[in-house]
Amino acid sequence: MPPASFKGIFAPTGKRSWEKASGLANFLKDSFSLPTLLVLAGFVQGVLSLILPSRYALLPTVFVLLRAVVCAIRDVTSLERFVAERGVIKGRTSAQLPNASYDPVLAEKASPFGSAPAEKSIVVLHLGARFNHPLGGLAPGSKEVTEKFMACHKEVLTRAKEFGCLGGTSYRGDETASNNTVMTVYYFRDLDGLNSFAHDRVHREAWDWYKKECLKKGYSHIGIFHEAFCAPAGAYETIYVNMQPTLLGAGSADVKNEATGTDDWVRTVVDASSSVWRSQHSRMGRGQARETDN
Repeated sequence: MPPASFKGIFAPTGKRSWEKASGLANFLKDSFSLPTLLVLAGFVQGVLSLILPSRYALLPTVFVLLRAVVCAIRDVTSLERFVAERGVIKGRTSAQLPNASYDPVLAEKASPFGSAPAEKSIVVLHLGARFNHPLGGLAPGSKEVTEKFMACHKEVLTRAKEFGCLGGTSYRGDETASNNTVMTVYYFRDLDGLNSFAHDRVHREAWDWYKKECLKKGYSHIGIFHEAFCAPAGAYETIYVNMQPTLLGAGSADVKNEATGTDDWVRTVVDASSSVWRSQHSRMGRGQARETDN
């Protein structure tokens, strides 16, 4: 009897799901060090003290503080709700690439997933920028770079099927107090899809702008970078415990529904509670676990 197919956590859908980018408030907050934020807050409070009567000047600060305390108490006393709202999946999960097609009507093809871990190759792209300037994300040229990056991000996700993009997760570097490095980790089905995106109009426009405009204006404080890794089948593994979908686990792929003739979107996260996932060696699809594996 062949091994059972892996069980996806989410049912296939007709619409793609991906992580939302951080908002402007988070971007500004993370662009300044804590002392700078405290100074700015003190300045705002000083301005309020000059504008409002003394007995009202502290009301905005008191309101914000009380709201934070009330929200903290609510979340601590209803932790299950707090965790559920953040999409945390209890237990062990993994990320696997689904098959090219499935048929929900036929039992032997009803699952979009196979039964062997890491049985398909994958390409990982790190794409980012660094603002080497005292003003960080507010430095000259930073707005334009951010707009170009967001245009590329939107394009690759909107045309995910064409590029074979599984998704992208954004992070900020912590090597400096102002967190001036921004990066998105993307996953592609193959190198052809990544190259197709790299030579597409939106990405080419961003690259041409950086070479012709950004460097021409002397914005040497703006650095950009990318890294690409091609992981063949059986050369990578994933495991998540009590986590919301993240990184490859937050991806989704287009899969043909043979019963309807249409394409469904299948999220990559699968149940990993069985013994096949108990070691790194077995999560790579390399047979029995080793004693030293975790």
